[in-house]
Amino acid sequence: MATSHRNGGDRLSALPDKALERVLSHLMSDEAVRTSGLARRWHHVYEGVPVVHLVDTKSGERHGGGGGRKVCFDHQVTSTIVGKAAETPIRTFRVTVLHPPYDLLDQWIATAVKSGVEDLDVKLRYWDEAMNTLCPFLRCPYSGDKHSADFDEHSRGRFTTTHPHIFRCPTLRRLRLANWTLDLPGSVDMALLDTLCLARIMDPYGELQQLISACPLITKLTLEECPTIKEIAVTPARLRSFTMICCHNATSVDLRSTCLQSLHYKGGLPARDAPFIAVADYEGIMAVKIEICGKLNGTDRDDLAPVTRLIGQCTKLAYLHLSLRPSMAYNSSLFASVLRGLHSLTHLSLQGCLPTEDAVRSVSALLVDAKNLKVLSLFPLGPEPPKNKSMRMYRDQDDDDDDKSDSDSEPEEGPAVSNGVQYRMPKTLWKTHVRCLAYRVRRINIGNFEGRPLEKMLARFLLSRAGALEELSVTLAAEVHPHKDEITKELISWRQNRRTRVICK
Repeated sequence: MATSHRNGGDRLSALPDKALERVLSHLMSDEAVRTSGLARRWHHVYEGVPVVHLVDTKSGERHGGGGGRKVCFDHQVTSTIVGKAAETPIRTFRVTVLHPPYDLLDQWIATAVKSGVEDLDVKLRYWDEAMNTLCPFLRCPYSGDKHSADFDEHSRGRFTTTHPHIFRCPTLRRLRLANWTLDLPGSVDMALLDTLCLARIMDPYGELQQLISACPLITKLTLEECPTIKEIAVTPARLRSFTMICCHNATSVDLRSTCLQSLHYKGGLPARDAPFIAVADYEGIMAVKIEICGKLNGTDRDDLAPVTRLIGQCTKLAYLHLSLRPSMAYNSSLFASVLRGLHSLTHLSLQGCLPTEDAVRSVSALLVDAKNLKVLSLFPLGPEPPKNKSMRMYRDQDDDDDDKSDSDSEPEEGPAVSNGVQYRMPKTLWKTHVRCLAYRVRRINIGNFEGRPLEKMLARFLLSRAGALEELSVTLAAEVHPHKDEITKELISWRQNRRTRVICK
């Protein structure tokens, strides 16, 4: 029986060591060590925790200011490793370090591998231009220049070289490497590897394909900002989840696994005649997430064909996420025609801006053909900041014009008010009948809700049409969170189904 509080004990301290070690394994290692000062019962518990998890918080040069820290990070990692009990293996090693100490880093990894590590996650950071994003659709916040899709010539090959022990670890199940230069040993022995995540990897010898092919049991593969990927064949037969983020030089991806269930692509639009992503078994894919980095202004149906063709071939799709710019449901008629053939689709997620009321109507038009939808998630984005003052004045004038046009259209319903600004529903929106909203949608999630008039227009339309809705969950942006109560009351007043729970958080 646990010692009662009145006798000076507590229920947590009464747990056996193994249970306490499991609790501490969910903390950062420095936090776990600090528990040794709680009471005599806790003095040595942290020594049995099979986890090393530390993050270097320095933001400048390696030997410069330590950010007010009293303990050197290198010493902190080494002490955490050495401080383990002799019988305690290191099962998880997660470290994020700025300007890595080469010799010590090799020793840390070698010790973890020798200990039988199963989860190895090492993210390196550098204080130079090599850390710039590799997405050419983004601009430098200082110069305004577009970023490159590859490391510049000065930075190429300057990342720390991978340690050969990593690729000869037979116990390794999960491997995550960020900001390394890939250098494989003569042979790779990671027969148990299940999850592989490579981010911002420099690959001067073109070995990434070899690494993937040498891990036959991979079920989850993530490639992020790896510029050397052009044509790649993903051969592991058990692969179930594939993610490729901002690998903008890739022209062909061949996914040969017949077990694939989840596919996530973030990048630019591929060329019209590009093979894009080939899948061995399209019918096996249950979830697809598509994020297009660049704006789609000026693109036509042929430009979007590789994306819509990929989605349309996944006929058993249950979950679809679309992140499009400049508007949340850009070219809704084209995507609606794709949704028409997805009879298993039950969860639709949309991310993007709502610049005009036409964007709101586009969302409603897209939902018309999602006939079996049960869950709808929306993530509205705020307007992009103007490039200069003259552009800001121009945008402000446009915003004024949009407000006037909203007010000029007579709605069938009464006006709504947002921060003292009155806006009205367009007739065309109120006349839209969305069958899935009336009979099937059970849950609606809205994230980053800032309470803008067009966001409220969309929320009001959805609530007033959702006859079977059980719950509306709204995550408020920080700036409107103080108005949580009044926003909740406003949303509640728009419900068609009075049993719908409205949750603002």
